[in-house]
Amino acid sequence: MAYLLDANVFISAKRLHYGLDFCPAFWDWLVRTHRAGNLFSIEKVGDELAAGQDELAQWADNLGEGFFLKPDAATLPAFNTVTTWVNGQPNYSPAAKSTFLQVADYYLVAQALAGRHTVI
Repeated sequence: MAYLLDANVFISAKRLHYGLDFCPAFWDWLVRTHRAGNLFSIEKVGDELAAGQDELAQWADNLGEGFFLKPDAATLPAFNTVTTWVNGQPNYSPAAKSTFLQVADYYLVAQALAGRHTVI
């Protein structure tokens, strides 16, 4: 099973303990693990990182095609399942539901629900 990383994994690593210049081994490990077919992220996370317009955005851009997965046919039915579940939650405000359905977490959950990846 492959793992999907959320944006906060990259952002927190860069900001807190594994700066790109301080601990390049962490970032090299991410690349090696991806090349072994065990680690990915999704297009929406790539978009979030790119929006930062910093060294992390540049690092992510250098990964090339294949690291940040686009939704595929297997994921599409999961979007409906996740949407139905979120909208059925009585304790979530309409604003919270709307926000969730527009951000990367929605896509991460759907991809994991499609059964091929685990979200970290």
